[in-house]
Amino acid sequence: MAAALVPRELASWGLTSLALGALEGGLLGIIVKNQFSGVASPAMVNVAVAVVAAAPSFSNLSSFLFARLAIGADKLALTSGLMAIMGAGLAVMALPGINAMGLVIFCLMAVVARTAWSGILTIRAAVWRANYAREWRGHVTARIVQLGSLLVAGFSALIGYVLDWQENLYRPAFVIGAACSLVAAWVYRRGRIRRHRKLRALELAEQSLKGNRLTPAVLLDLLRGDEDFRHYMIGMMVFGSGNLMLLPMLVVLINDRLSVSQFNQVLITSSLPLFILCFSIPFWARILARLHIFTYRAIHSWLFVASSGMFAFAIILGSEILLWPASLLLGGAYAGGHLGWNLGHNDFSSDGYASHYMAIHVTLTGMRGLLMPLLGVGFYQWLAEYSGGLAEYAMLFPLGMTLAGAVGFVYLHFKRKRRLLIVA
Repeated sequence: MAAALVPRELASWGLTSLALGALEGGLLGIIVKNQFSGVASPAMVNVAVAVVAAAPSFSNLSSFLFARLAIGADKLALTSGLMAIMGAGLAVMALPGINAMGLVIFCLMAVVARTAWSGILTIRAAVWRANYAREWRGHVTARIVQLGSLLVAGFSALIGYVLDWQENLYRPAFVIGAACSLVAAWVYRRGRIRRHRKLRALELAEQSLKGNRLTPAVLLDLLRGDEDFRHYMIGMMVFGSGNLMLLPMLVVLINDRLSVSQFNQVLITSSLPLFILCFSIPFWARILARLHIFTYRAIHSWLFVASSGMFAFAIILGSEILLWPASLLLGGAYAGGHLGWNLGHNDFSSDGYASHYMAIHVTLTGMRGLLMPLLGVGFYQWLAEYSGGLAEYAMLFPLGMTLAGAVGFVYLHFKRKRRLLIVA
């Protein structure tokens, strides 16, 4: 039965991936920076860039709400409804005029669409767990992730290409993405979930157990009681803050400091990293399978440091050429980061509390996604106005945060290694 479900899964997630291609943070930031630059102050436009570029991250704050909403709910109806909302948000983004109100509507609908996608991801995990046995789950997930990455990269690149040809052609591209999301909702609604009624009943029964409730108090108790996981979350807060500053600052600085076509901007910030992600995930999966997450992060995090450093020097030196190898490195870093982000909490949690640990991780990611891109863009804006020509050095801020996080993971690796030697 599991094999019979795969074609419908691939069809629905392939269609939503095309919609996500129009919602890529780098692409939306480039559209905002270039389309709306004359309708508001430079500071406000840069804030808008930070909002749309960071929306995929801070929309994670809604995952906690969707996790509670999904308990005992019809997951096919809920997921397809969220796909329809994502499509509607994209359709509205194609409509507003190039004025201050249009900028507000564009940014608001981007947040609505990405929040709907966050809900889809939250519910999808439970659906896949029900439909696919453990030995099938990894195979299906890998196929969907690779297909999705290629489609997102390809569609965002296509939009970037038409932006250079005719700037307003992003509007029909968004309409196409909206239509894909609506068709995906129709396809998914007609799917199946194995033992759906039993799953819903079990969720309601488990929710009645006080210790298993997904409440802030329970999650805080888990964080206080697990020292290793608490230290991991601190490391991720520092390391992830630098990474989440990178994209919106990069979009703003490339436009302000370099002469790069919109098509190349989309390739550098979105399409090329996603393309590399697709093909480097198996490499990082083999490494993660053998290592504790502390050790894995102590190795993988330096790829983010290298990418951030090369982007910083590209901006400081005014070199477009350096942006391309930095983008390649970013794609490899994204691949390892994607796996670590989704699976790292399993090295601390038991099976019964895996969702609780992930809820903590997702919530903290959403918090830094809400704050850090605005902080990074605000820092650049401050330098541009008051530093007297030092604005190009703004990228050293996210580089410093990422470097500090990487050093922290190395420390956690050796601390754990010493503890294991003492126990042995």
